[in-house]
Amino acid sequence: MKDQDRREELPGEDDHLVTLQDENGNDVAFEHLMTIEHKGASYILLEAQQDMEDCLQGESIILKIERDENGDDLYATIEDEDEYQEVFRRCMAAIEEQDAEDGEDHE
Repeated sequence: MKDQDRREELPGEDDHLVTLQDENGNDVAFEHLMTIEHKGASYILLEAQQDMEDCLQGESIILKIERDENGDDLYATIEDEDEYQEVFRRCMAAIEEQDAEDGEDHE
């Protein structure tokens, strides 16, 4: 993925789908799994809907949400390993919490 990718929602499609452009300018479809806040910044967890060079279908990526000069969302690669690990742990905790809530609803 590029360091910064523009978010584009697919018109008429499920609101949970977004497209990003890879290094070669190809559109790649992702499913939005969650957005979280951490230390004043926003991050997005996405699941690949097709195979690509850096990510296979079904694999997830976490990107930092930044804004361009027009106020539009840009998704940026998290370069700092400590920051990435903190955000990853927050995502995993949120998923586990959601799974626990879903389990209670099914009893």
